[in-house]
Amino acid sequence: GARVPSRPGPSGRASGASAPQPEVRRSESSSRSSVGRSKSLARMGMRMLPSWLAQPPSSNSSLASTASSLPAGSRKLLGNEARGKTRHSALDSQVLELVTFTGCEHLKRASRLSQVLRRHANIFKDSTGSAATYELSVPVETIDAFISHNWSVPRHYKFLTLVCYFNFDQAVIVMAVLTVVLGIVTAVGWLPEVPNKSYPYDWGVCGRALWTPVFVVLLFYGRELPFAACSGPAVFLDKTCIHQEDKDIMRQSIERLGAFLSHSDRMLIVYTDVYLQKLWTVYEVAAFLSLQATDRMTVIPVICPAVFFMALLVGWVRNVLTLVLNVFLGGSGEILLPVFTTISSCFLLRSLRRWARDREAIGARLQNFSVRRCICACEEDRPVVYRNIAALMRETLPDVDLTDDDEALEAFDILVRTDLPLAFSSSLGKTFMPYKYVAAVFASWDLPNMIDLLAGMTGGMPIRDTARWALWYLPLALSIYPLALISTERMTSCFLHLRGWRELVWLLVGFLLLVALPTFLVGVVLLATLWSMALESDIGMLLLVVIDILLLLAAFFVFAEPCRRRRRSADADVAADIGDGAARAEAMAEAEVDVGAGAQLGNARDPSTEPLDRSTQPCTFTAHV
Repeated sequence: GARVPSRPGPSGRASGASAPQPEVRRSESSSRSSVGRSKSLARMGMRMLPSWLAQPPSSNSSLASTASSLPAGSRKLLGNEARGKTRHSALDSQVLELVTFTGCEHLKRASRLSQVLRRHANIFKDSTGSAATYELSVPVETIDAFISHNWSVPRHYKFLTLVCYFNFDQAVIVMAVLTVVLGIVTAVGWLPEVPNKSYPYDWGVCGRALWTPVFVVLLFYGRELPFAACSGPAVFLDKTCIHQEDKDIMRQSIERLGAFLSHSDRMLIVYTDVYLQKLWTVYEVAAFLSLQATDRMTVIPVICPAVFFMALLVGWVRNVLTLVLNVFLGGSGEILLPVFTTISSCFLLRSLRRWARDREAIGARLQNFSVRRCICACEEDRPVVYRNIAALMRETLPDVDLTDDDEALEAFDILVRTDLPLAFSSSLGKTFMPYKYVAAVFASWDLPNMIDLLAGMTGGMPIRDTARWALWYLPLALSIYPLALISTERMTSCFLHLRGWRELVWLLVGFLLLVALPTFLVGVVLLATLWSMALESDIGMLLLVVIDILLLLAAFFVFAEPCRRRRRSADADVAADIGDGAARAEAMAEAEVDVGAGAQLGNARDPSTEPLDRSTQPCTFTAHV
């Protein structure tokens, strides 16, 4: 949409380039000032103390790999004050205007999710808004989710991302009920059945034909169906919640993007490689880091929902073609399994290899982040955004002297490099997709077969045989295939420097030895052997149950979200480093006094007073320490 009319910021600089600093000689007063700043940093507490204080000041390593997280308490306090839970007087007047709706409560609006997703998220077709789009939002007390995105990303990616995030749980619950109903109706013989040459009993057809399409329909249109319980959560979308024609309302709303974030329960980032390159989305991140804890941020790369729906499509096509071969051509549909296994494996290897490189690029982009390198469509907006970020940083880090806007912006760079990698890593998890999405994909492959298999009960199929088939499909969908997926992901993330035929050889050999062979040994040799024994042996049935439980437990522990463990580990690392870090900070501060005094007495120039090279010194006050 349109941007805020530009206003010169306190720094009076409209461009992102750093002006050359004049060469100055350190005086005793400036030396003492920097000493005081160093000691202030050393007293800021366990989580505030950066572990890079323990490194020599000449080190050129990235702060992102060595700095600890800034305190969540600072951000939560600012967010609580913005929500009115504490006295507003504690906030600076400029920050108060940015993060609260004081005096303009009518601007706090949100849209229902069903309005945003209508007609395949047609609202994302372009950024042009009108009074009609503004009417799609209504005044609210709180906002359930703040949708942060770039308008340059195609709308179908955003649609798939939003339906996966907001509609998945509801669709799974409805499908669980429909699966039970469909299974009962199939078992009593009320649905069509067809003969299967490879099995003595008839099979149903509705499970393989209808299960996946119904699931996709619930994902796409679950909020719009007549029986939907609600129209979805209240979400912030800039096109519907900011008036695009009334310039005065537009200016007030854009200036209060931080207020929208402070009144949002979560922030959903539709991530692409351009997200951290756009100045306005970076400003949204800045406001969020100042107001909320990072565990309230959810990052979804657009490639993940796309692969999810493609995998659903591949499984459905396989099931339908198998059904067609069995019914109309009189053949055995199992001959398609090797073909689809090969096709899906190639698709999987390509997608996971791309994701491994994308994830590595995300880490590199975060480590080298600089707000001054961000792209702004309208350069007149740059001073406004810089001014707002600087104000938020001063309020978030009250114990650090950030009187200059340049230092405040560089402090924000450090905040992004230290907090966002943890937030992104916790949100993305240790696997390509969370377990619930992986299980849903493979359930759509095998659960329809189990439903159609129940048609054999009308022809006399024993209950024991039914239980045996259930114990076959359950570990395949919920354990063996997901574990094979995570093994493939680990394999494809290795040797990313390989290209061309070397990369192809590694992917083929690695997949065959590290994924296909173990899956064959467990899924075909072990599980199939016990499945055959379970037909007549109680011991075989018991062993099959035990193996299924062990496989499910293995999948649970492998896919368990590492977010809390990772945070506890990070806190432990900071706690372990604080003693050495504080001692190092005090020693460096004292050494700085001696260097400054010696430079003044000896009429010599201190190297640290040379003009700062911002490519190697990410932050001015970091260089002082």
